Amino acid sequence: MGTFTKIARTLSLVMLSGGSAAIVFAAVVLVKAATAKGIPVAEAATANAPLFIAYSRVALGSAVVLLVAEILDLITNKNKTGLSKVRYVSSIISIIAAFVFALGIVPPLEELLPMIAQDPAAHEKFHKLHEMSRVIFGISILGAFASLLIPLFGKNEQTNVLASSSAAKAVETT
Repeated sequence: MGTFTKIARTLSLVMLSGGSAAIVFAAVVLVKAATAKGIPVAEAATANAPLFIAYSRVALGSAVVLLVAEILDLITNKNKTGLSKVRYVSSIISIIAAFVFALGIVPPLEELLPMIAQDPAAHEKFHKLHEMSRVIFGISILGAFASLLIPLFGKNEQTNVLASSSAAKAVETT
């Protein structure tokens, strides 16, 4: 895998794992802070919806970059190991989950958002989609974390994790 592809893969996985986990953490903290001030959970959670809607676009972009990076590696990597195949599967799981989240769940949530305060049926649909999004988002995060960490268990972990950079080579010579 070329250096650019490694960087693109790593950055997309960082966003799909750590970035997504940070978004979830922020939402939980914001809801807890709002409920501590007497704001109902549903109202506090609804206030966070724009955060997830905006982030879904970041996750989708990261998933596309990861897909391209993994396809390039699949094409150019002639020595596929069992670990690299498991990594591909982990990446695909994360990519599919991010696509489902961004393209299948978020758009209907966004449509329902203005109606949930007045329409109980819209609120119920929103709640079901929100619960589904939690599972799908979690799968994306776990798949990305796995794909990010799997190369560390390979024979040459230094060459698997961006260690081909000149900084890493400088450290090796000292």
